[in-house]
Amino acid sequence: MVEAARPWALAFTRQYHWPIAIAVLDRSSVVVRFSTIPDSPVSPFHGTLNMQLSLLGRALGRAYLAFCPVSERSMLLDMLARSQEAEDKLATERKRALVLLATIRKQGFAERDPMVEPRSSNTIALPVIVNRRVLVTVGMTYFTSALDRSDVVGRYVPLVKALAVAGVEARQMNAAEPTANTRKRRVLRRAQ
Repeated sequence: MVEAARPWALAFTRQYHWPIAIAVLDRSSVVVRFSTIPDSPVSPFHGTLNMQLSLLGRALGRAYLAFCPVSERSMLLDMLARSQEAEDKLATERKRALVLLATIRKQGFAERDPMVEPRSSNTIALPVIVNRRVLVTVGMTYFTSALDRSDVVGRYVPLVKALAVAGVEARQMNAAEPTANTRKRRVLRRAQ
């Protein structure tokens, strides 16, 4: 999935300048597996590749946790409730955590906890869902002094959503294409 979304993420950053990150679940956090930070002239960060991010404090993690299946969400919240990390503390207040995640689902995207550093930037993130499973989350990070929230919600959330949809479509097209070995076997069967 990360490879399928790579060309769209790079094109997004070339056109809009803001960096895109793609993260996957890694136990009780998400880890950034691809980032366009090196291609962004306005990135708030120097690098995030392989960075582990909280499921409750960071936008990429919140997008995963809010949109994953209920049974998986419950299991992850149980794990987070035992964590010693400050950003996971909300998991000990299950009702508040579930209200937050329901709000994220309702608005259709996640944002970083405003109390988490750096406060000079923010991230919006959306899940990439296939067969009711969150495969990855895709996020755009920006300086809060450069964009106001209404601009981000009105302009960039739909663009990041289109990026996520393009990644799913590319993955499905790649999955539908027969591999070279499959094509070779078909040719051999027809020749016999």
